[in-house]
Amino acid sequence: MTTSWANLVRGRVLTAVEANAGGTMLAATAALGGPWLLAAGLWGRWRWFRPNEYMLVGGTLAVVIVTFAQWGWRMLAD
Repeated sequence: MTTSWANLVRGRVLTAVEANAGGTMLAATAALGGPWLLAAGLWGRWRWFRPNEYMLVGGTLAVVIVTFAQWGWRMLAD
């Protein structure tokens, strides 16, 4: 996932997805979620919308499923 994060922060989105799609999703979530969480902390309340358990579980499952699907695809392609 390190390669996908490094490519994404340099603006190479397609290269990041090719390296690891799950890592790219995780990096994008961190890039967008970090400022949002910082804003919530500074204001002392949730900004824009309040997260819930379903969002966390859904996001986590999405990253895991994409990561394992890409891993499986690469194993079959070799």
